Amino acid sequence: SGRNMARVDIKVVLLGQQNVGKSCLVDRYINSTFDSQQKNTIGAAFAAKRVKLSEDKSVTLGIWDTAGAERFESLSRVYYHGARAAIVCFDVTSSQSWQKLKFWVDELHQNEPNCKVFIATTKCDLIDVEPSQSRPREPQSARGAKAAPPPQRMKRAVLEREVEEYARSKDASVFQTSAKTGMGVESLFQSIAADMGDSIQEGEGDLPSIPPTIRLDGQGDQEGGSASQKPGCCG
Repeated sequence: SGRNMARVDIKVVLLGQQNVGKSCLVDRYINSTFDSQQKNTIGAAFAAKRVKLSEDKSVTLGIWDTAGAERFESLSRVYYHGARAAIVCFDVTSSQSWQKLKFWVDELHQNEPNCKVFIATTKCDLIDVEPSQSRPREPQSARGAKAAPPPQRMKRAVLEREVEEYARSKDASVFQTSAKTGMGVESLFQSIAADMGDSIQEGEGDLPSIPPTIRLDGQGDQEGGSASQKPGCCG
């Protein structure tokens, strides 16, 4: 069929409420890009990336980005089945998304007890995570006009201490991230590769090949090309 196939060593799934920025995390990690205007993911999208752990060892992460809309929750369960790692996301400015994170963590513990949970606090560029750290200057427009002033900083909807305490109770790791600035994104995926990679022996893997991506918008799976299928940004 000409469909691109690749071996996956570590199956990773992203879960979380719609619009927390799951797809933006993947886009930043895979393509080093950010687009706030992307549409929500419909169904799920797949991307793969080879990660070097040492001079003589690399692993391939197979990353499943699931739709956040509630009507797709049953489909998300199909995608997290057999995952070694789950990135469960919540928007740092949304208490509702924090409650949804707990829902997904409980789901995973009940149905995939061997799946390691990584909590991603997203959109940290909207708050003052590190006030002492200077931020890059906003670029000027092509005509030389001053760029728009930076957005007003927002407050955390959930205290960092509460997130850390919850993570400890669930044996999960926490990463503060921003797909917009890139903060914490590389270290999140690198940590997954390092933690899970120790248990991967040469020739072993979660999947012998990449299964077709299921889409619910009437579009078929992409033929050939890259192992990365462009997801909608804020699914």
